[in-house]
Amino acid sequence: MGLLGKLLKKPDQPQALKVPPCSHRILLSRWDNVEDMGHEDRVTGYKCETCGEMFTAEAGRELMSIA
Repeated sequence: MGLLGKLLKKPDQPQALKVPPCSHRILLSRWDNVEDMGHEDRVTGYKCETCGEMFTAEAGRELMSIA
């Protein structure tokens, strides 16, 4: 940073908050057909309730097995 930048920099600037990565612990099941709802073996994907990220059925099952 040059001299002008140092002179014009505000000392009270807040630091950016460090947000920890989502742990994806609350996954909502998703099905393609209404008839399949409630059958865990027919789940087509999962959605993280916390951050909204979508996962394939395989990836969602893997995340749930880690917990």
